[in-house]
Amino acid sequence: MSNSSHSHGTENAHPPGHESEDAIDYTKVILVGVISLVAFALGTVWAVKILHHETEKAHAATGVPRLPAELGKPEIGIVDQVLFEGDQRLAVWRAERAARLNGYGWVDRSKGIVHIPIERAMEQVLSGALPDGAPK
Repeated sequence: MSNSSHSHGTENAHPPGHESEDAIDYTKVILVGVISLVAFALGTVWAVKILHHETEKAHAATGVPRLPAELGKPEIGIVDQVLFEGDQRLAVWRAERAARLNGYGWVDRSKGIVHIPIERAMEQVLSGALPDGAPK
């Protein structure tokens, strides 16, 4: 029975100085990672240089300026290009609408139709005065 096929933990034991097959060599792992990052960075720089070169070549061939003349305009097509800090369109729109609501002007000069300030129009409607053709 002393020659049993069972070992008592001696088959995985290694002499001092020897690594097991499952040990990880972290130096190699870090070296592969660093080499990969350097290769990625060099590839990125190379791709950017190619892009700039091809863009310059296309601009030279077509005669199109690098920055289109429309760039910086408040609206290109239907796309707004205005920074929020500099956008005064809402304030201008409100001022125009307020001027129309609070002022006098022609709606249709040929028919003799005018508009009056909204407050005055509401007072007249409350007093019972309605324009010609209005439903009663």
